[in-house]
This record gives sequence, structure tokens and C-alpha cells, in this order.
Amino acid sequence: MIRLKPMLVVWSASALVVVLYYGVLRQHVFHMEDTHAEVYVAVAFLVVTMVGLVAAFIIRVVTAIMGRPAPAAALSFRVALLTGTLLMLMVVLSQVTAYTPQVAGVRPVSELRSVEVNGRTEWLSIRGQDRTKPVLLFLSGGPGGSHLATARHYFASLESDYVVVVWEQPGAAKSFGAIAPEDLTLDTYLADGEAITAHLRGEFDQDRIYLMGESWGSALGLMMTRQHPEYYRAFVGTGQMVDFLETERIDYQMALDDARRIGDEQLADRLAAQGPPPYTSGVALKTYAYLSPLYGTMARTGQLNDAPFSTMDGFFGVEYGLLDKINFFWGLLRTFDAFYGKLYSVNLRDVAAEQQVPIHIFHGRYDFNAPSSLVEDYYEKLRAPRKTLVYFEHSGHNPWQTENDLFISRVRAAFGEA
Repeated sequence: MIRLKPMLVVWSASALVVVLYYGVLRQHVFHMEDTHAEVYVAVAFLVVTMVGLVAAFIIRVVTAIMGRPAPAAALSFRVALLTGTLLMLMVVLSQVTAYTPQVAGVRPVSELRSVEVNGRTEWLSIRGQDRTKPVLLFLSGGPGGSHLATARHYFASLESDYVVVVWEQPGAAKSFGAIAPEDLTLDTYLADGEAITAHLRGEFDQDRIYLMGESWGSALGLMMTRQHPEYYRAFVGTGQMVDFLETERIDYQMALDDARRIGDEQLADRLAAQGPPPYTSGVALKTYAYLSPLYGTMARTGQLNDAPFSTMDGFFGVEYGLLDKINFFWGLLRTFDAFYGKLYSVNLRDVAAEQQVPIHIFHGRYDFNAPSSLVEDYYEKLRAPRKTLVYFEHSGHNPWQTENDLFISRVRAAFGEA
């Protein structure tokens, strides 16, 4: 007890600091926008806990063999127990106190909220300087991707004229637990997208809203406008997906050809052994095997701007609790793996070429993930009240990040016309 009492005092003081930090300091005093320090502290607690448990076990085994008492094992176990409880406290508090930073304005709104969607709990980030402005709903890529913090960073200037809403789709980060990834279908996303739209139209008293999507979200958005054109004023798609299986076959072959061209025999052999899509298992890792090298192919053009704030930087946003941060990656892997193969049959040239709202496609000139040949073919077949296809000359798959100022001005012009 002599050793335990000082440890309990230290633990109590540490627990109080953790409670004060999450309950008051980080949002209302420090106005934190990222959680780098919290992640480092959590990792330190995890390491100490694991090392303490392993050390206690080893010491106990060794001393038992030698027939000696093991006070050091007890001490190590107590340290591990106390740091472990501090870590659990951090996890719980980080989840329940997650927020989106405050927005200043005449009638501002800055909320991170859960909503019930078709019997599932999903999340929205809602930000704007004037809640009476038009609503703009953003659909993240993936499937299973999350852009709550990244979109907050890049769409901040839009908050003066729009209420910018980011939907955390089922299977992604904060909404990972909404549904088992294996149960996800295209109808799940379409039905939930319709419900989210209805929720926003009702809350903000607007007959129609604006819609924008990137990558997988761009395809979902076109299907949503095709299904319910009466809900939307206009749509902007970027990193535009068109035909999923054909896209994957083109990307696979491009990565294989490039690997052979630059002499990367290891990558070429690995891709050749894997074979081209479609895949029936291990979809996420097999797709990543050729999509990841394509970013290097894009970069070697020498034409791409850097993204000052990447999607991976968004991982540190205060919108995510520590458990959400795990699901940020785990959700993308599991959801993509379970659902993406179900999109192989989707071809927007067949199911979304007839549109009743203005459609604007903003595409990176060097977007090798979403081949421009398919985008141009879709655009040629597209029938809409108004349509535009704009190339961004210094971008790959994410011009909303790499040419943000120009992208935002194009969004304003497109939606202004509507």
C-alpha cells in the first residue's frame, strides 16, 4: 500500500486533467482544431500499458521458476492497470466530446450531430455563417472514406454563402457502426442519401439543396439526382467515377504498364500474379496494389500541385474521437472490401445519363484513378438542362484539394447559375 498510494494520487490527478481537458479546455478555452497531441498521449498510454502487462507476466514466470516472490510483477501490473484506465477514460471522453469548431456569423451553425437514418445512427457535420443560406451536401469518396475535417478545411470559404453539410456515410469512421459492412448495398446508400436530404430540406425549410460528391461520392451523387431530381438544384462531381469495373481494369493495366516501363519488376510481378479485376475476395488490398502506384505515376508528370492539407491530415480532426480514428482506417478497409465488388456492375452511362438538374464535372487533368476517357464518354451521353466539363490542369484525383481556390470559384459559378 505504501507504493500504491502515491500511484493513486498521480492517477487521480491525471484523470482530473483528462476530464478537464475534454470537458472544458480543448473546445471552450484552447479552441482546438486537431488532436495530434491527444493521439501521441494515447499511444504513450497504450505502450506503457502493454509493456507493463508483458513485463508483469515475464517477471512472474521467471520468479515462479526461481521460487522467489515477485513484488516487481505486482508493481508493473498496477502501473499497466492505471495507465490502461486512463486510456479508456480518454477514449470515452474523446468520443462524447467530439465537435466541429465554431463558426462566426450572423446566424451561424456549427454542429456535429448524430441522426437516425432508416433505423441507423449516422453523423453529419453542419457548418455555415448563416443558417438561412442554401444547403450544400457533400458526399465523401470511398466507399468507407471520411472527410469531415478535410472538407471543413477546404470548404471554409463556402460557409459564408452556404450551409455546408458533410454526410458521414454508413461504414465510414463515425458511422462505421451504423450497419455491418457485409450488409451494405447500393440501395442502402441511395435510401440513406434520400433520408439525409429529406432531413436537411425539412430542418432548413428548403425545397431543394445543392449536391457535391468526390470519387465514389460523385457516382452516388449522380444516382441520387437521377432518382430524385426534385430534391436538388444542381450537382458538382469531382474525381468523377463512371463505370466501376472498366475503371478498375484500366487502372490495373496502367499501373502494370507503368511498372514495366520504369523497371519496377517487383511491382510488375506482384500485379501480374494478382491478375486484373474483378475480384471476389481481398478487394481492398488488391485494388490498393494498383491504385497506390498510380499516384506516383501522376506525380511524375511534374504538373501536380501539392495538397496543403491531405485526407490523412483530416484524421487528426477534433470531429473524431479516438475510437473514430481507428474506424477512420478500419472502416475504409472493411467497407471497401465488403462493398466495392458490388459496384462492378454499375455503369453511369446506362443508369444516370438522363438528368433533370444541371450537372457539372470538375476533373483533374492527370486523374488516372478515374480515367478521363470514361468521363468524356459519359459527358457525351449526358442529357441535362445544363452541363459542363472543366479540367483542372494541375490536379490528379482531388482538384478540390490541389487547386482549391479555383475549384471553389468554379463551384460558386456553377451553383450561382442554378
